[in-house]
Amino acid sequence: MIETVRKYNNFTWYHVSNLTTEDNQILVSEHQLTNEIIGYAVDHNEAVRMEYDNEADESLMVIDVISYHESTVETRPIGILFAHGDLYTFSHSVTDYIQAVLLDPKNRQKRENDNEISAIDFVMTGLYSLMTRYVAQVSEINRKRRVIQTQLGRHKRTTKQMNDLLRLQTQTIYIQNSLANNHVMLDAFKQDFKTEVAHFEVEHIDDVRVEVGQAEHMADLAMAVINSVSDAYGNLSNRDLNWTMKVLTVYSIVLTVPTIVSGFYGENVKWLPFATSQDGWWISIVITLLLMAIVSLVLALSGFFRR
Repeated sequence: MIETVRKYNNFTWYHVSNLTTEDNQILVSEHQLTNEIIGYAVDHNEAVRMEYDNEADESLMVIDVISYHESTVETRPIGILFAHGDLYTFSHSVTDYIQAVLLDPKNRQKRENDNEISAIDFVMTGLYSLMTRYVAQVSEINRKRRVIQTQLGRHKRTTKQMNDLLRLQTQTIYIQNSLANNHVMLDAFKQDFKTEVAHFEVEHIDDVRVEVGQAEHMADLAMAVINSVSDAYGNLSNRDLNWTMKVLTVYSIVLTVPTIVSGFYGENVKWLPFATSQDGWWISIVITLLLMAIVSLVLALSGFFRR
């Protein structure tokens, strides 16, 4: 769907959500956009980058933003196209919220009034709010990690806790990768447009870059802590496994004694002690228990029962 969101003095903003074939034809025939640049803008797997077509007067920014799902949070690319003096934004269902954010960016930047604002400054003030969502998401990941971490020494470790921790690691990897790519792209954007924009607009670009850098630092720190907690879980699990194997080994050694004793007496060998005694059965049991106690004592003195 193509929506004419707002007309400013310096540009008109069009928002394209869930592009259809008919929408593509309209953009090509009526807006004189190229199929190539449209394909880049709506590609779900497009890499974060700047794409230019000087002949067609098109400059495309592909940037990752947070995408919200029912059970997890990931990142998805959106397209921001400067073409023929107008602005086009491209999104999908999970990123369609960007329209509301660009219309009402709640950040510390002072935006020019609608009569004077340029397309680049409009985008940058909106991107600032979009990038702050990375900080909020990293903070949420840290909160969930702390919940898991507090259970480390209080409750028995479960598969669910390990799966939750793995899910946080996966989300953080997405965020780290997206932030790193966004940072590189914004550096390239500033370098390419610094001679074409006003000084205060360059400052707004720098504000977005600083916000991305802060979020990137937080994500790196969050991943380091998550990895440490994950390693701690792994070490504790290995310790529990070693203890289990040690106990099973001790049991197997102790339970070998009855087999040895019963094996001797089961061979009907002459002259075995108490073999011909009427109470030989009970005596063999006493001998077995005595030997088992001796073996257990030796293992205990050797430290096998220390966890």
